[in-house]
This record gives sequence, C-alpha cells and structure tokens, in this order.
Amino acid sequence: EPVERLPSVSVVIPTRNRVDLLHTCITGLHATQYPGLEIIVANNDSDEPETLAYLDALAAEGVRVLDQPGPFNFSTINNNAVAEAKGELICLLNNDIEVLAPDWLAVMATQALRPEVGAVGAQLLYPDGRIQHAGVVIGVGNAAGHAHRFLRPEAKGYFRRHALPQFVSAVTGACLVVRKDKFLAVGGLDEKNFAVAFNDVDLCLKLNRRGWQSFYEPRAVLVHHESVSRGFDTDPVGAARFAKELAALQRIWRTNEIVDPYHHPMLSRASEQFALDLTSTMVRA
Repeated sequence: EPVERLPSVSVVIPTRNRVDLLHTCITGLHATQYPGLEIIVANNDSDEPETLAYLDALAAEGVRVLDQPGPFNFSTINNNAVAEAKGELICLLNNDIEVLAPDWLAVMATQALRPEVGAVGAQLLYPDGRIQHAGVVIGVGNAAGHAHRFLRPEAKGYFRRHALPQFVSAVTGACLVVRKDKFLAVGGLDEKNFAVAFNDVDLCLKLNRRGWQSFYEPRAVLVHHESVSRGFDTDPVGAARFAKELAALQRIWRTNEIVDPYHHPMLSRASEQFALDLTSTMVRA
C-alpha cells in the first residue's frame, strides 16, 4: 500500500527529563516518512531546565505536550494520551527509541491495518547492534520473555526466525502500533494491575482474545536504549511492585502454566535463546 494512503498515526511518548534521549527520539520522528503524523509527548514531572526548555520548543513547533504529573504509571500516562489522540492508529513509543530508517512506521502501520492483526511490534536492537526484542514469548520465566534476545541480526539463530514477519503472542510496548479503535475496544492498558511492567503483554493478550493477533515485523528496525531514563527496579519499592505485577500476570493469564502456541513446547521456559529443554520427559525419552 502506498505511503500516501495510510491513515493518520498518533505517536505517544511518555518522558521524564533525559532531554538527550527525547531529542534523539523526536529527531528520528521528524525524519520518518509518514503522512499525517501527530506527536504527543506525555511529560511525567520533568524538572530539569534543559528538558523544560526543549518541551516548550517542541510545543511551539506543533508537537503536543501533555502534562501527566504524579507517580509513574505507564498505563495511565499512555491511556490519557490516547484519549487525546487524533490518529486512526496509535504508536506507543518509549523516549529512548532511536529511529534508523525513515520507513519503519509505514511498514508497521501497513500490518496494523490488517483486520486479523492487533498490536504490531518492531525488531529492537541494543545500542551494540544485538537484538533486544523480536517478539514476546509467553511462559518464559513463567511470565513473558523477549524472543531471540542478544542474537546478532545477521546470525542464523533459530532457523532465521528473528528475520521473518510472523504472528506472535505479544510484542513490547517500547514500540507498538495498533488501531485506536482496537486499543479502546479492549480497555487500553490496565492501570490497576500493570502500572509499569507487563501492561504491553496484557494488552496484546486482550487483543489476541478478540481475534486481533499480535504481529512481529522485523523490517521495522529501531534501537532501544532500554529503560535508561527510568532505571531498573532494584529498589525495594520497585521490586515489590514488580512482584505484584508478575503475580497479576500469572493470575490473569496463567503464564506460569501455559505453553505459548507460537513457541515449541520442547524449548526451555528458562531461556530467551530458544534452548532445548533438557529436563523434559519428551527429550529424555
């Protein structure tokens, strides 16, 4: 489908300070070839002068800056921004994403318009060029893990599967494209159970349940400087919250029991690298 026939997209970027990351992200969006692109920056209590000055400059050039104060709740911040979004498609985008090629959004949007597709995810690379995300596998770690993590894109890997567009159980919300009406039909992101972790997995599984299957699109490649601005949940409060969200994921979706239908049951639940499960009775037999 030619780019000019694609519907409008609203890109939602939650951010707090770290103007260096946001600047890289926005610069990439300005270089993106896509008609009808609305950029919404959801500002969560930035207080650094350089960041505030940059947000003012963005607002002056037509970027929508929405203030989203209060404790960091990724789901609430995105839901509030989506409610204001004018686009037919929504792109959830982390502030630490770096665009590599101008066609990434058109590639993802084309898939998101298919009637049987729900959330579309990209191939995300670490800054060193290895894969950070190539789809999400349910049940890894009894939760959800990133497929093909740490693989080099040029490597053979697991039958070159990381290089093939395919249906998957879920994709990461770090760069996710979905029709706005489908997002709203399943209630958006779950603010109560998944304030920070697993809200993207939950969203994808809710969409899948409605017949809108998640889709991994490796022809859209971006760099993810993973969670640089938010840090990792090593503090006691963050660790407790993560444990609660993990418990909710297992309660609602039984991720500690089910086998991902897009993942071979003989592969280890303890590995994101498609390793054979050597403890399995089927393997030993």
